[in-house]
Amino acid sequence: MQRPRIVIGGERSGVGKSTITVGILLALKERGLDPQPFKTGPDFLDPMHHSALLDRISRNLDTWMFPRAVPELFAHASEGAGISVIEGVMGLYDGFDGRSEEGSTAHLSKVLKAPVVLVLDASSSARSVGAVSLGFKEYDRDVDLPAVIFNNVAGQRHLEMLQDSLRGIECLGGIPSQARARLESRHLGLVPLGEETEWERYEHIRWLVEDNVDMGRLIEIARSAPPLDVPIDDVPKTSSRVRIGVARDGAFNFYYEDNFQYLRRAGAELVFFSPLHDDVPEVDGLYIGGGYPEMHASTLEGNAPLRRKIATLSEDGMPIYAEGGGLMYLCRRLHDQEGRAHDMVGIFDAEVEMTSRLQALGYLEAEAVRDTILLPRGSTLRGHAFHYSRIIDPPKDGYAYRLGRGKGIRDSLDGMVSNNTLASYAHLHFGYCPEWAENLVAACMRYRRR
Repeated sequence: MQRPRIVIGGERSGVGKSTITVGILLALKERGLDPQPFKTGPDFLDPMHHSALLDRISRNLDTWMFPRAVPELFAHASEGAGISVIEGVMGLYDGFDGRSEEGSTAHLSKVLKAPVVLVLDASSSARSVGAVSLGFKEYDRDVDLPAVIFNNVAGQRHLEMLQDSLRGIECLGGIPSQARARLESRHLGLVPLGEETEWERYEHIRWLVEDNVDMGRLIEIARSAPPLDVPIDDVPKTSSRVRIGVARDGAFNFYYEDNFQYLRRAGAELVFFSPLHDDVPEVDGLYIGGGYPEMHASTLEGNAPLRRKIATLSEDGMPIYAEGGGLMYLCRRLHDQEGRAHDMVGIFDAEVEMTSRLQALGYLEAEAVRDTILLPRGSTLRGHAFHYSRIIDPPKDGYAYRLGRGKGIRDSLDGMVSNNTLASYAHLHFGYCPEWAENLVAACMRYRRR
């Protein structure tokens, strides 16, 4: 299976790989190559940018959170694309911990047999970047690292010095340091593109890449990737057996696209609605993902009929699954950044407050300590958490997960449960265990047949 593909890695976070990746994607789109974007790791916002700019939905690939699913998910999503571009995460070799390659951009490049272009920050450096790039290339010789792109280049003379320093690695170009084109950030990463009104910024980023990066050579490198031996199973055409309402708007938009596909494959019809403005659709279950409910707290509070309806459905036993911001929404009250209190759904008798300090960031591992709509007791899970909020008065017991790694709601416990409602800070990708999607659909079917 021939799939042209390239990984855009970085020496570390903050070197500009997200901005340069966006420019590369737009330049490839301009050439009619219909690029398929991917993001290494669990981040939600980079894929949201990719998807909004292109005609394809970006997907996450994570060799720690769902290692067995990565090759097939890549193969399915890249089908029909002229080229696939995989944006890295943090530094090229940064992953699960300091000893393991799992979760790193480098590991993903090896799994997918994809060549890597490394983004290096050239500010305040010259010949030393040759040593840095050589170190990255030699650190793991199984990583195919043929080229670099320099960022923050002071001028033509500086670029020539950088190029002359390289040993066994080619330079595809250098982005000028005076080019103030970066993507805006917020406390959970990049600002969602839907909130960005300066579309000219993205056109400027494309031109920066067009003018300063050898796109022809980049495409050649991508096309040099060897064939992938990944058996693609035909997705069975399962008729929809249940309807699941998915909260999706400015307040709730952190979802792994593949989770939707797993649910559809299990027999769910997904009905998208907005907790900001809509009523609950006629469904058999609800899925409320993460996002920024604190930034829309007044509007969420104002939609009291919806809040009351969700609380009533939970009391009636409807399966409701929530993550991150969805957990916050299902609590009794939310205190925003200014300390203002807003009434929320109230399924859980707890209050949430936004803090200025990061409360949790990174991977988590857990064991299910009770049966829920998603997974049975004794099951293991891997997930990710990233939030600035905290539960002020969390319940003492009744949790679904006991964490062996990571921080939950309290005392290494996560996943509050009420009737058939499950809400956690943990974000899960169903690729780790597709049965989770099947279990949720089965719970919705039981509710429907009552």
